[in-house]
Amino acid sequence: MITSRGEGAIDTAALQILRVGLGDDARAYAPDNSADAGTGRGLGSPHLPGRTPGVALASMPRVAAGPRSVILDCGTSRKPSFTHVLWIAPAADAMVGSAVMDRLALIVGRVVGVEAYAWEGRDLLHVRAPGLEWGHLLRSAQDALGE
Repeated sequence: MITSRGEGAIDTAALQILRVGLGDDARAYAPDNSADAGTGRGLGSPHLPGRTPGVALASMPRVAAGPRSVILDCGTSRKPSFTHVLWIAPAADAMVGSAVMDRLALIVGRVVGVEAYAWEGRDLLHVRAPGLEWGHLLRSAQDALGE
């Protein structure tokens, strides 16, 4: 059973059936549960899927400050029909207030290219924004929040 907060166990029966069906090519599709777990690349990672933490921030010409610092990073969403996931600071309520946090999804939804959004808990905001790169979406969402 997979839960939205990273608790519980993953039912691997479907993966085993897929592995047998793929035969020799199965290794290319197997989940990475190596020693990289916890670095954003393995199973059990607390970080965004498909990303090394801080990659988008490292390429940014400016460091996010003030309300912009509420959105920490951007990665690939694993939620069906969504393309990106924004990682929201755990202390976001204290940083910008609950009134802004209640409207955060609407604010990000106004970014050009964002078609839909959905929350997963209080720290992951999934968005559908086909064609937008991670860094561009991250900067645009931070700028929208900073206005």
